[in-house]
Amino acid sequence: MTDLDARLLAAHTEHDHAALVALYNEAAQAAETDDARGFFLTHAYVFALETGDARATALHAELVAMGRDSAV
Repeated sequence: MTDLDARLLAAHTEHDHAALVALYNEAAQAAETDDARGFFLTHAYVFALETGDARATALHAELVAMGRDSAV
């Protein structure tokens, strides 16, 4: 298990959605494939939406740029 994996699990256990936005975004930036990057960005985006986090707009823009979502 990597340090990032451990931090993600801890944030899930603590229901720390703000941390999950940052951690899933960190995982996306470190991802080795577009599929993995899209997976992690989607999770970051969902947690950002759930918490009203201002990062949701930028995360959505990244997903749109990847062809993983459409512009609204």
